[in-house]
Amino acid sequence: MFTYRVIFRTCDTVNSVHGAKRPFGLDKTTLVKLCFLSLYQSIKHLPHEIFILGDKLSDEIQAFFKRFPVTLTNGVYGNDESIRQSFRLAQGYPETDWIYFCEDDYLHQPFAFEYIHELITHRNEVLKRKSRRFYLAPFTTDTSQLPLFISPVDDALRYKPEWRFQSLLFLTRFNHWRQTSHTTFTFLTEGKTVRQFANVMMESARGARDGLLSRKLYGRLTFGNKGLCVSPIPSLASHMQENELSPLVDWTRLCERYKLELEQLER
Repeated sequence: MFTYRVIFRTCDTVNSVHGAKRPFGLDKTTLVKLCFLSLYQSIKHLPHEIFILGDKLSDEIQAFFKRFPVTLTNGVYGNDESIRQSFRLAQGYPETDWIYFCEDDYLHQPFAFEYIHELITHRNEVLKRKSRRFYLAPFTTDTSQLPLFISPVDDALRYKPEWRFQSLLFLTRFNHWRQTSHTTFTFLTEGKTVRQFANVMMESARGARDGLLSRKLYGRLTFGNKGLCVSPIPSLASHMQENELSPLVDWTRLCERYKLELEQLER
């Protein structure tokens, strides 16, 4: 059985790197608490370790993290160096473990990792692909054999006309998974895949270029030396920025649920 290695990158002194507004009137410290709590509740029943990669953390948020079984570090990095630190750390994990690079502003559904675990456990059968005609076999990639990347987010931007393209669709017991060609720096992959693409990952950290990361890691119509990236439908997590909440999920209700849990925790 493998272990999930979560690298949670966080900085509660900067509201948003790109200046995006937060939903529901949340300040950054509260947002970080809610997002981490949602992640922890989702993954706590599976074998896991959580590493908090803190950047200029306040005393309040450090005290919050110390309530949980995590490894907590705090430095002065900036966004680019924080990303590099996360990639360096991941290269030291076992090849068969699954690493979740997680930014601090993603709210998770309670069953997010149950669904993710189902996909990973059965990926050879779920992602299997073959040609219906023998003469097309040389042009058909068996996607179950590709390096796998998982985004927990059904990105709302992917539904805009300029972002639509043909994509593969897969089915597990719980939900659909759709091929996607772009993620932020929040995604899962296997330890051996981190080592395979280490140079690309480190290159993408310069300027925090998630577009470069996506172009060089994720295949679209063809794959070459790239991997397969999939995202869930409906979403298992959402980027907590105004106008970017993933569709078909009541994030307001979920946020209120975790606010109540946070109040109980901090009494």
